[in-house]
Amino acid sequence: MKQETVNHFYSKLNNLSWYQTLAALSLVITLSAAVYYFVNGWAMQPSATANNSIPIGYGRLVWHVGRLFIVVQLGQLLLLALGSRLAASHEKAATAKATRNAYLVLTVTIFAVVASFFWGELVPFYTIDLAVTGFALAEMVKFVSQLFYARR
Repeated sequence: MKQETVNHFYSKLNNLSWYQTLAALSLVITLSAAVYYFVNGWAMQPSATANNSIPIGYGRLVWHVGRLFIVVQLGQLLLLALGSRLAASHEKAATAKATRNAYLVLTVTIFAVVASFFWGELVPFYTIDLAVTGFALAEMVKFVSQLFYARR
């Protein structure tokens, strides 16, 4: 009898560390919240453009999605603090680099939002949409960078 070893994709998933697993889970939750925001916000776009105002229900949508982003961030920070004794030095460095990348995206977003105040014909809906989109993008860049730098 001859026995062969087959490398499965699932065996690579078992090699993920605590930080990488947490970053992947946070990325999935943040991506899901961003998709939920875009699907519901897209339906409000025609009424916002036609009336040049913020549609009814948009504030509630931004509130729920923003709250979800904050809860995910707090949950990740809490779980990282609980598992910090298990973290290797390269994982801590990966988290620092990922945070730096996220701050860069967030800074560009803030400048874009401030600049949007000076664009004459921009509807307030789009300014808020730009801020929420930039924040979601910064969160996703952080989690993807964390996964990328930790795997190296």
